[in-house]
Amino acid sequence: MLFTLTDDACVIVKAIAAQTAGGREAGGIRVYDGSDRGTDFALEPADGPESGDVVLEQSGAHIFLAPDVVDDLEDFVLEASVGPQGVVDFSFGTNGPQGMTDVRSTGHVH
Repeated sequence: MLFTLTDDACVIVKAIAAQTAGGREAGGIRVYDGSDRGTDFALEPADGPESGDVVLEQSGAHIFLAPDVVDDLEDFVLEASVGPQGVVDFSFGTNGPQGMTDVRSTGHVH
C-alpha cells in the first residue's frame, strides 16, 4: 500500500494532533467510511488508532486508517488546506501529470 500525504497535509495533520491530542505525539487524524455523512471518507482528530486501524506516519504526521477504507485508499494522496474561516479541507486523489485526479470527497475538520 502506498498512501502518502502532501507536505501541506503533513503540517496540518501535525497541527491538529497537537491541538486535540494535548500535544502527544501519538495523536493524528483517523480516516473511516463517510457514506453515512454523504462523503466517500470521513476524518476526525484522534488521540491514537482504534483496534484494527492501519497506522501510517509521514514526516511526523500520523494517519489512522479504519480497516474498511484501507483498500479504497491504496495509491492515494491526502491533500489539506485551511480555508478563510479556519476550516481544514481534506481531499484524497491520485497524482498525475495534470495534478490531482480521481478526487474523493471528505468532510471538514474545524
